[in-house]
Amino acid sequence: MNKILEAFNQLHKQDIIEEIDLELCRFLAEQHPDVSDDVLKAACLVSHLYRQGDVCLQLDEYAGHPLFDGFEAAPDLALDIVAPALDEWLSILQKSSFIGSEGSFKPLILDDQNRLYLHKLWYHEKELAESLLQRCESSTEHIDIPALKEGLSRLFPEAESDEINWQKVAAALAVQQNLMVISGGPGTGKTSTVVRILALLIEQGTLREELPSIALTAPTGKAAARLQESIRTAQENLPVPESIQTAIPDEAVTLHQLLGARRHTARFKHNKENPLPYDVVIVDEVSMVDQRLMSRLMEALLKGTKLILLGDKDQLASVEAGSVLGDICMEASNRFSTASAQWLGNVGVSLPDDKVEADPKMLTDHVTLLTKSYRFDESSGIARLSESVNAGDVDSSLQHVVSQNFSDISLIDDEGIEAFQKILKEKTERYFQQLQHCNSPQEAFDRLAGFRILAAHRKGPWGIRYINQYVEKVLQQKGRIPKYAHWYPGKPIIINVNDYALGLFNGDTGICYPNAEGELRVYFQQNGSIRAIAPGRLPDHNRAYALTVHKSQGSEFDHILFVLPAETSGIVSRELIYTAVTRARTQVSIWASRKVLKEGISKNLRRASGLADRLWHK
Repeated sequence: MNKILEAFNQLHKQDIIEEIDLELCRFLAEQHPDVSDDVLKAACLVSHLYRQGDVCLQLDEYAGHPLFDGFEAAPDLALDIVAPALDEWLSILQKSSFIGSEGSFKPLILDDQNRLYLHKLWYHEKELAESLLQRCESSTEHIDIPALKEGLSRLFPEAESDEINWQKVAAALAVQQNLMVISGGPGTGKTSTVVRILALLIEQGTLREELPSIALTAPTGKAAARLQESIRTAQENLPVPESIQTAIPDEAVTLHQLLGARRHTARFKHNKENPLPYDVVIVDEVSMVDQRLMSRLMEALLKGTKLILLGDKDQLASVEAGSVLGDICMEASNRFSTASAQWLGNVGVSLPDDKVEADPKMLTDHVTLLTKSYRFDESSGIARLSESVNAGDVDSSLQHVVSQNFSDISLIDDEGIEAFQKILKEKTERYFQQLQHCNSPQEAFDRLAGFRILAAHRKGPWGIRYINQYVEKVLQQKGRIPKYAHWYPGKPIIINVNDYALGLFNGDTGICYPNAEGELRVYFQQNGSIRAIAPGRLPDHNRAYALTVHKSQGSEFDHILFVLPAETSGIVSRELIYTAVTRARTQVSIWASRKVLKEGISKNLRRASGLADRLWHK
């Protein structure tokens, strides 16, 4: 084994890289024993970064620097894994037989912006960008302008203020265009907007005597359930005829269900050869959708299908590689082309001159940002804190949580494990010990929605594994649950994998409760009803008194306790803190040192990707 492969082997032993990263380098070295060490360094790093969420390796950021933090080379291996200077590295990579330029079929692709990709990731990014831009070029034909103008006026009545109603702008453009992206924070009315869009589309279809076929989808089962619940709630009071209201679809499925996921294969039933049979596809919580899955969705759409994407561009990106929604919204600013401004005027939506873009990009007219929160007022600490965190304003964020000016946010600044256990015990006794004595699974679900613990980490004393264990220990000490029982009434769990046979999906939350015969079952809320499954049939799952912030996406709770680690962590970022804070409806308690909180707010995580460039600069 040569020295560079031996160094990679040590990286693997130290759990810095995975076996697949090492195997890629071994494969390249076996194919060409004289392959440059600097090519292998790049290959190992691009594979490693893929699992960290990066779509590509931005060579400029690593050239001339050590490539793997925390690597301790063995004394007998005098080799640091350091990248050469950028020009030298590019020259070496460009000469490699394993690396090609865009369009070539090589294991690795190097583009003209010094980005190095695994071939499959370059391909998915290219296809996704092309599909999105192609959809920008088409629009809906045969719109009844007078009917649309009347519908917009009825569904979005004029407010007393002179503020632009961005919901109305988004709805009008969504009817006209075949691609519409609507991004907004919590309480900005994304779902209520899309319900009104659906009503407008159905009204237009009724006039043509051709109702559109519509699919509602989200990346996880939990997000899909929330979408359909929100739509059912919002459609009840819509000012539309009953025939329109009943025609609005209110059943949502996961993206994997929509595309037709199959066991033991990465291919879906619906693809370019077998497209989805819908006129309109609406995807919620797009911030959670990774680049590969979004590429597969775009591939499976018919050319004339209207695609509407909803989400919060400032939330944490997907667990898998990419930050699709953030990239799509990268340069959006609620400015629109002259043509779109004129069209909006024709349907009763006027824009001031400063909202008209003289030099629009292809995506300019296809992204609308909802900026007004209808959930929080100006006195809300949650709203003020989320805004300052999102803006990276460390001083304002700290001032909000320590000033005691807001009753709905607080900071518990204590790093001691005993103090942490004390607060966990207090929260357990106040919220969780009532779960065991509910009169029904529905009551237990309602109680569970009232409070949840969110943490940045899985492991360690500030991670969800320890927290979940400690909560159970407190419940046992209080005599609320049997000491050694694996299943007991009131135990909340979260599903970790998709199980299509059972109809359970990653992120679904269940609660254990006895049925009428006294047998323990795990209950799930699905499609507006509650279903029971025997515990022994469940796929991989965890206890869910505490969730990671990633797992909490797509959920809301009245009160959250947000736990950050005692020491600085690469996981803690502005996006993670913003996502956690915005899961709360009424109360946020933050367990963190000021140092860790400040460093997290200062850190803006941007995943390496070329998607934004492809969408906005080409």
